[in-house]
Amino acid sequence: MQLYGTTTSPFVRRVRIVAAELGEPIERIDTATDAGQAALREVSPIRKVPVAIVEGAPLFDSLAIIDELFAQHGRGPIVERPGRVERNLLHAIDAALDATIQLFYLRRDGIAIDGTPYAERQLARADAIFDWLANQLNEDGGGFGRGLGLAEISLVCAIDWMEFRDTYPLERVRAVEGVRAAWSDRASFVATRPSV
Repeated sequence: MQLYGTTTSPFVRRVRIVAAELGEPIERIDTATDAGQAALREVSPIRKVPVAIVEGAPLFDSLAIIDELFAQHGRGPIVERPGRVERNLLHAIDAALDATIQLFYLRRDGIAIDGTPYAERQLARADAIFDWLANQLNEDGGGFGRGLGLAEISLVCAIDWMEFRDTYPLERVRAVEGVRAAWSDRASFVATRPSV
């Protein structure tokens, strides 16, 4: 499978972790360069990573790519939770990421947003999501049920990205930090940590 993306994207990373857990080799096309961005524009009108080439056709969005990996390989060691439970967890994690990603890009583009009502709303949104996620954890705080699921993978990717990009105060994720502590030493997580 060809996968367009960067080593920093939490969305690309969760695809890479799932692929590693399922034994699917990945040929990554680095979109951090101008040439990589040009290649991405050739295969995707939305210009957002990740994009996978599956059987010669592009597939957009990390969750769609992961669904395809599961269809081809089964779930392997990744547990499946009831659809509504898993989707709500994933959408919540992605919404927290979206809020902090917006702040990251605005700051990177030189827009002074810290302390603005917009920035405060995004941080409050992420706070509410992490509070909700903390209430969904099992008793030991290491996950949302038994075993490694897509929600645990996604949450670790989100927290690691927020730390790597310094987009959200990590003391505000302490209630869910046990998930990262439980899984971050796993080989697929170690091999895919964000880097420049």
